[in-house]
Amino acid sequence: MNCEIKIVESISKYNKEINRKIHKGLLVKPEKGIIMTPEIFSKVFSPERIKLLQRIYRNDIKSIYQLAKDLDKPYEVVFRNVKYLEGVGLIRIKDKDKKKIPYISCKLSIDMFANEGIEAKARV
Repeated sequence: MNCEIKIVESISKYNKEINRKIHKGLLVKPEKGIIMTPEIFSKVFSPERIKLLQRIYRNDIKSIYQLAKDLDKPYEVVFRNVKYLEGVGLIRIKDKDKKKIPYISCKLSIDMFANEGIEAKARV
C-alpha cells in the first residue's frame, strides 16, 4: 500500500481548491493521502522519528523493547513515538507471542509541491 503525503502551504486553501475542482467536474479521481503543512510535517518527521522509521524499515524488529535497546532510548520514549506514528498511519503494530512488533504499513511518497500541482491541474 502507498501512503502519499502532500505538503501544502495551507490546509484550508487546499480543501477549497479541491472543493472547487469537484464542483467544476475537474477532479477525475478522488485524491488519497495525508495532507499537512510544513510545520506539521516537521513535527511528525522529527529526526528521532525518522531514525525510528528507518530502523523499523531496515531491520527485522522483534519487539518495541528490542527497538528501544537498538536505538539506545528509553522504552517509554520509543513506545510513545511508535504509537504516534501508528496514529498517523505510517506504521502498524502486530501482537506476536505477547510482544508488540512495529512494521511499516505503507510505501511512503512525499509531494512537496502539492499546491503547485493543484493549481497547474486546475488551469488545464
